[in-house]
Amino acid sequence: MGNIQTSYILAANSKAMELIKISTEALTESNCYDFMVFRFSDWEEILKDLEAWEDFVPINESTYNILHTNLCIKLREFIKYL
Repeated sequence: MGNIQTSYILAANSKAMELIKISTEALTESNCYDFMVFRFSDWEEILKDLEAWEDFVPINESTYNILHTNLCIKLREFIKYL
């Protein structure tokens, strides 16, 4: 049985991509929540999901965890006002 390698992707629209190019902190400290992070072991699993986004970049596990947590916090705040 082979080793399964986990990969991490940040998918986002232009504003979030501009911010992540500056730094992870620039994105997490902004009010931008127009991004998604994916953890996967097979590209086929996420290809359809990636179609919804303008761009995507590979990230490491640490960045995945930071952005996932940040997105959860931002969406919780957004949902409180619905």
